[in-house]
Amino acid sequence: MNSKVLSKLFITACLLFVAFNTRAQTGGGTVSGKLVDAATGKILDFATVAVVRKSDNQPVKSMQTDLQGNFKLSGIPDGYYLFRATFVGYISFTKDSLNIKGNTVNLGAVKMRASKGVLKEVTVTAQRSQIQLSTDKKVFSVDQSLVSQGGSATDLLSNVPSVQVDVDGNINLRGSSSVRVLINGKPSALTGANLSDILQSIPASSIENIEVITNPSSKYDAEGQSGIINIVLKRNAQVGFNGSVSATAGTQHTYNGSLNLTYQNKLINVYTNYSYRKGTRIGNGLSQTLTHDSLGRSILQNQVNDQEFQIRSNNIRSGIDFNLDRKTVLSFSNNINIRNMDRFQTGNTTIVGGGLNQLQTRDNQSNGNGNNLDFNLDFSHKYKKPQQELTANIGYSTSKNNNTDNLNTAYNFNNNGLDSTYSLLQNNLTIGRQHNLNLQADYVLPMSHNNRLEMGYRSTFNKNDNNYLVDTLNNFTNAYVFADTLSNHFVYNEQVHAVYTNYQQQFGKFGIQGGLRLEDAHITTNTTSAGVTEQHKQDYFRVYPSLFLTDKLTENQTLQLSYSRRVSRPRDRQISPFLDRSDRQNYQQGNPDLKPEDTHAFELSYINYWKGLTLTSSLYYRLTNDNIQQIRTLYNNSSTITLTKFENLNSASNAGYELIAKVNAGTKVDLTGNVNIYYRNIQGDPELNVQSTSGYAWNGNLTANIKPFSKFGIQLRGDYQGPQVIAQGKMKAMYGMDGGLKYDITKTLNFSANARDIFNTRKFKSEVVSDGGALTQYSERRFATRIVLFTLAYRFGASTPAGKQRQQRKQDQQQPDQDNNPDDVPQGGGNNGGGAPGGSPRGGQPGGQIKM
Repeated sequence: MNSKVLSKLFITACLLFVAFNTRAQTGGGTVSGKLVDAATGKILDFATVAVVRKSDNQPVKSMQTDLQGNFKLSGIPDGYYLFRATFVGYISFTKDSLNIKGNTVNLGAVKMRASKGVLKEVTVTAQRSQIQLSTDKKVFSVDQSLVSQGGSATDLLSNVPSVQVDVDGNINLRGSSSVRVLINGKPSALTGANLSDILQSIPASSIENIEVITNPSSKYDAEGQSGIINIVLKRNAQVGFNGSVSATAGTQHTYNGSLNLTYQNKLINVYTNYSYRKGTRIGNGLSQTLTHDSLGRSILQNQVNDQEFQIRSNNIRSGIDFNLDRKTVLSFSNNINIRNMDRFQTGNTTIVGGGLNQLQTRDNQSNGNGNNLDFNLDFSHKYKKPQQELTANIGYSTSKNNNTDNLNTAYNFNNNGLDSTYSLLQNNLTIGRQHNLNLQADYVLPMSHNNRLEMGYRSTFNKNDNNYLVDTLNNFTNAYVFADTLSNHFVYNEQVHAVYTNYQQQFGKFGIQGGLRLEDAHITTNTTSAGVTEQHKQDYFRVYPSLFLTDKLTENQTLQLSYSRRVSRPRDRQISPFLDRSDRQNYQQGNPDLKPEDTHAFELSYINYWKGLTLTSSLYYRLTNDNIQQIRTLYNNSSTITLTKFENLNSASNAGYELIAKVNAGTKVDLTGNVNIYYRNIQGDPELNVQSTSGYAWNGNLTANIKPFSKFGIQLRGDYQGPQVIAQGKMKAMYGMDGGLKYDITKTLNFSANARDIFNTRKFKSEVVSDGGALTQYSERRFATRIVLFTLAYRFGASTPAGKQRQQRKQDQQQPDQDNNPDDVPQGGGNNGGGAPGGSPRGGQPGGQIKM
C-alpha cells in the first residue's frame, strides 16, 4: 500500500470523526472560597486560583478572583485534586487532597502570606512529586533526587524508572539500547556519536527534569526503537532577580560547582547557568576466552585491566525570552559544553595452549578535549481560541572532539624454552567534527470543544566528520611512521525531512488519536583509507502511522491502547568500516551496509490514582525487523584475536509487562517502585552463524524518600537487573544500592550527601558463545567504583512585583483558559505544543508544577 492510499484513508477517517463529533458531559463538583491577606484581611482581587489533578499534576479549572476576592470553580469531574492560589508578592498557597464527588467544597477564607519582597521557600502541604506518571509519559524531577546530587547526567539517568545505563555509559530503555535522546525536545550535537562521554560531562545540577516517552505519537521523531528520552535543561521561572550557588566535593578527586542567575519582569526573562565538573572514575575488568586452533587444541586467554577516567568540564546555558505581547514569545537560548577527558589503562593478557605461551602487558593513555555549541531561536504564539498555538524553531549545534591515544603493548614469548620480547607502540590522533541544523514548525488547531488537529514540519541536517590518523613505531629505525592502512577518514551526511498530522477526537470519556508521519531520509557515507575512497548511499521514504485509543474509566483511572511504527538508523561507529585495533586481542568494526531497523510497537497502558497510591502499568510488544546486533567471531582465521562487528539479523521481538507504583505512606515516607518483566526472542541468521535465542528477563528498582522532620530528608535506592539473553549468549545479573540525605540549615542554605554503589556490587558480566562453540568468552567490566559526594547549596534573591499585567500575562501563557477543560483532549500522544516532548520549545517546566 503506497503513501497516497494511506493519506487518503487517513483524511477519510478524520472526516468521519468530525461527522460524529459530540460535546463533553457537563456537571461535576464545585470549589469556592475567598482569598485574603493573612495579616491584614485585605481582599486579594485578580489573583489566580486553580484546581489541579493529582494524578498528573495538570490544571483542570482556573480563573482569577473577582473584585471581592471570591472564586468559584465549577464543572470539576470526580477525583482527587490540589487547590492552588498564586498572587504577585505573596507566597503560593496549596491545599492537598480535595475529594470531589459531585459535591461543593467551600474553602472559606483562604489566607495568603505576603513575601515582603524576599525570596522565600514555597510552603506546601506535600513535597513536589519526584516522578509524575501518565499513560504516555513519565517526568522525573531532578531536584528531588538526592542520590544524584553532585553527579552527572549519566548518574541521574541511571535513577530513572525504565532506564538503564550499561558499562560504557550507553542508555537503554526497557532493555533496548535503541533509544532517541533529545535535549529540550530537539536533536543536538550533544547527542551525537560520543553521547556517553558528553552525558558524563553534563552536571546533574544543570538539568530541570527528564521525560521518558515509551510509545511516542506521530508528532515526535520516528527515530528510536524503544522510545524517547528528553533531557530538559534549567531555565528561569521566577519573577525578579534570583540565584543559587552550590559546591560539591567527594571521593575520587571529585569537585563540582554551579551558579544560577535569573531575572524576569513583564517584558523579558533572562537566565544563565554555569556548572563546573571535575572528577575521576575508577573501573576495572577481566575476561576469560577459550578458543581452538586448526589442530583442535585449546587456547586459553586471561585478560585483566584497570582504568581511570578523568574529566573536567564547563557547561554554560543561557537564554533570553522576549514577551512581544501577552500571547507571543520570542526566545534565544544557547548551551556551551567544554570538556577535557583523559583515560589511563593498564593490564595484561596471558595466552596459554596450542603451543603458545605468551604474556602481553598494556600501558595505554588517552587525552581528549572537545566542545559542543547549541543555539536555538524559538517563536511561540497563542491565539485567542483556547489551545490554538503556533510554534517554530531554528536550531544549530556543532561539536569538536580531538583525541590522542598512546598505546604501548609489550609482548613476552616463551616457545620451546626460548624467551623473546617485542614492543608495539602506536599513536592515534582522532579529529572529529559534527554539525546539526534543525528547522521545525508546529501548529495546533482546536476544531471544536472535543477535537483538534495538529500538524507540523521538521528537517534535520547532520554531518559527522571523523579523521583517524595512526603512527606506529618502527623498531628498526626507532621512529614513528604513518600507517595509511590503519588510518581512516570517515564522513557521514544525513538529511531527514518530515511532515506529520495528528487528529484527536473525544467521545465523552473515550478518546481517539490517529496520526501519520512521512519521513524522507537521505544518508551518504564516505570512507577513505590508504588512498582509496568507498562511498555508500541509503535513500528511503517511509510512512510512520500511530493510533491511540484512550478510555477514562473514571476520573482517576485511564486505559490506553496504542500503536506506532518507528525506525533506528545506524550511525557513526556502527557503519564505519574502519578496523579498530586499539585492543590487540579484541578488534571492532562497523558495517557500511547496515540497514535501518524497522519497529512496530504496541502498548496497553493503565493508570489509576488513589489518595495515597499512583499506579501505572503497561503491557507492550515490539517487533523489530533487520535487528542490529554486535556479532563476535574469530578474526581472519586467528585462534586468539576476536572481531566484534555490527550486523543485521532477521528480527527480534520483546514482549513485556512494566509496573510503576508510587505510594505515599503518610506525610513522612513515600516509595516509588518499578518492575519490568519481558520475554526476548532474537531470530538468528545461518549465514552469520548466529543461532536463534530467546528467554525471560526482568529488572526493577525501588526508591524510598523518608522525611523524619521538616528540615531533614533521606533517600535510598536499590536496583536489580536479572540475567537476559543477547545475540550470542547472555548477560549475568547485576545489582546495586545508592543513598542520599539532605538537611535544610536555613530556608536558603542546605547541605546534602550521597553515595552511589554503596556496596561496590555493580559489575556487568556476560557470557558469549560463537562460531559453533569455537569461541567462548566470559567477561566482567565495571564502569565506576563507589563514590561519596558532599554538597552545600545556597539560594538568594528577591521577587519583584510587576503588577497585575504580569499576573495576567502569566495566566494567559501558562494556565488553561477558564472554560477550557484539558479532559476534552485525548491523552494519547502528549498534548504539548511545539512538537517537543513535554512542553514549549523553550524547555520549561511541566504545567502546574510548583518551583520549590
